[in-house]
Amino acid sequence: MKVFLASEFRCTVYKGEYYLATRAYVIYVRYAEAFGDIVLCSRFEKADEKPFDCIKADFIKEIVDCDSLSKTMLGRYKNQMIHAMRKCDFAVGRFPSIIAFRAYDCAKKLGKIFVAELMCDGWDSYWNHSMAGKIIAPYMTNKMKRCTWNADFAIYVTERFLQKKYPCKNPSINASNVVIKDCNQEILINRLKKIKEMDVHNISMMTSASVDQYSKGQEYVVKAIKILKDRGINVTYFLAGEGDQNYLLNFARKADITANLIFMGRLPIKDIFKKLDEIDIYIQPSLQEGLPRAVIEALSRACPVLGARTAGIPELIDNECVFKRASARSIADTIEIILKNGLKEYAKRNFEHSKLYNDETLNERRNSYYEEIRRKVLDK
Repeated sequence: MKVFLASEFRCTVYKGEYYLATRAYVIYVRYAEAFGDIVLCSRFEKADEKPFDCIKADFIKEIVDCDSLSKTMLGRYKNQMIHAMRKCDFAVGRFPSIIAFRAYDCAKKLGKIFVAELMCDGWDSYWNHSMAGKIIAPYMTNKMKRCTWNADFAIYVTERFLQKKYPCKNPSINASNVVIKDCNQEILINRLKKIKEMDVHNISMMTSASVDQYSKGQEYVVKAIKILKDRGINVTYFLAGEGDQNYLLNFARKADITANLIFMGRLPIKDIFKKLDEIDIYIQPSLQEGLPRAVIEALSRACPVLGARTAGIPELIDNECVFKRASARSIADTIEIILKNGLKEYAKRNFEHSKLYNDETLNERRNSYYEEIRRKVLDK
């Protein structure tokens, strides 16, 4: 089979070969392993050197380069999409995405089976992006609702949130894109020992996300650190992620807490896990999410986790650990509460909950669903 896959994750082209960031690769390769070659409709950028942090994607056999989202929205690449899609057995669109929405229109025009993969809330995605995003957010949200409702299949990363807001009238499943392989009990034992020895007046926290995107919400953690400092709790905040640090440093300078922030840059997953084992609390302050893989990764290390009331985050953690989004005071209050309660029970619960996202368990669910898609494609 051949699959037409539409997404906005960028793909790097080096010497005529295609390279994907690990996050995109592990998702796309599943379709390749289940169905065959991929025709990728996305945004592409040429590189003069081999990208050190990407994986070569041999399964990409053809591309449709939508280098401008505004032109894509206006239908600029419609003919190229249709031409490439005619040669494919079915299409997949990863929502929310202007490119994926256009791919849906083309699939319906051609009578192709369409699979919608919902990664996060369309409204939050556009509204928290830019002023232009705020203008098109209502239209794009309604477009996502219509495309999902009429899709032949839908795959959701959340258990409830996205399903409720963007229902599909046809068969659907939930399956996170996270990859959790190690659930060794030694992880929990080491965490409980660390909690027993920790000083609740000097704690460390971490967020794994781009450091210059407003929608990731780290600025509210920075502001909360000042509040906690005034309450006698010193926080060292580790930030794993690429981007311009000045966005967050500006808030830190105003609060005179620049020494509390440690920027680590973009880290490979093994280094992320190593740091998770070292810190006291993982925090996800996002204003926009689906079901954040970073949170599930933290759960798998028996790490106490706090998160904003955004999308699927509350599905993953105790209600006591959920704070009001875009609120530094709510973050500070929540941290104080869980420190008073003690972190031991949160660690135990999180470690057990992470087992639901074991790679083997999710792959079994996906493969069964892929077989259902295959049967419908062959019957069509």
